[in-house]
Amino acid sequence: MGVLINVMLTLQNISDDNFTFDQFNNTDLSSNTTPSYLALRIGAIVMLVALLWGLFANALTTYSILTNRDLKNITNMFIVSLCINDIMNLVISNFMVLISYFMMKWSTGLIVCEIVTHFTVLLMGSSLWHTGLIAIHRLIVVCFNGFYKKISKRAYTIFVLTTARIVPLLFLIQPHLGNMSHYEPKLLRCIIRKGFGLYTMFVSVVLMIMPSVMLIICYVAIFIKVHRSSSVFRGKRKREWLRREIQITKMFGLVFLVIIIGYLPYGIVRSIDKQLLLSADFYVAISVLYAVANSCNPIIYGSMDRNIRRACFQVLNLDNMCMKYEGKLRKSSSDNINGHKSEIPSDEITEALPLNASHPNE
Repeated sequence: MGVLINVMLTLQNISDDNFTFDQFNNTDLSSNTTPSYLALRIGAIVMLVALLWGLFANALTTYSILTNRDLKNITNMFIVSLCINDIMNLVISNFMVLISYFMMKWSTGLIVCEIVTHFTVLLMGSSLWHTGLIAIHRLIVVCFNGFYKKISKRAYTIFVLTTARIVPLLFLIQPHLGNMSHYEPKLLRCIIRKGFGLYTMFVSVVLMIMPSVMLIICYVAIFIKVHRSSSVFRGKRKREWLRREIQITKMFGLVFLVIIIGYLPYGIVRSIDKQLLLSADFYVAISVLYAVANSCNPIIYGSMDRNIRRACFQVLNLDNMCMKYEGKLRKSSSDNINGHKSEIPSDEITEALPLNASHPNE
């Protein structure tokens, strides 16, 4: 809170010599330097749908997990934390951009524009650090399960969730905070000034590249371990446990891919097109892609975790629909091997145990 107050006080003393919001309000929107009316309207409608869906689905997932005693486990606490991060991103970043698209201008002033710029970076970094640290968690569970059984699950969970937020917040500790952004009418938002290239590079390395490398290394190690162990695990319970762990690992891997697919196009284009020579409508398109990606994670949770899916349907009093959906999913996911059908492993056979609980003996 103290940091935000300092930002607002600093911004009150900032004057932009080259641009005022009143000047932009009189800008001709048919100009090549601003998005077209059609692009803004289509983009705003798509973003509105994605925003409403994202808020509803993330809130539903969070509520379903927190109100269901059987779902209060380590894996699902990571999911709740990601849902909260997504809700903040939708409310702070996507909503403000959506308003600017509907109004065809940024009407909340430079103070809010500066704050939104930093929070967009911080929340994106937090999401990626979540997935990077969860990848390390998956590596420990699958490859070093003996060590995982011995550690305090509560302390371990608190460490992961705290670190995923502290690392991005460290980027607010620098002397130029509050005077780092300027308004860009072509994008209808604020962006980091050109004089802060070193800051932008550190953001890319620490908040994007580092968690991505962590995830890739952990996932390669996990699947090597699985490939070597699949023939060794002959007991049915062992095999089902391993398959369930891989299913959870894939779920978080998909979450990471959705984040990257949403953010990477915008990040790459902005790094290449530093002079903003590309069409303003093109920037609307990649901004909408990022907004839609921010709303997709609940679909992944519901489709890949049966217990979460059931809990969400129960909250909505749609139990019968859930049973029909699971029947179709089970039928389509069964494979015929030597005349025997192999079902998807049960969700109950998993490392995702209540906090501080011990792992079942295999």
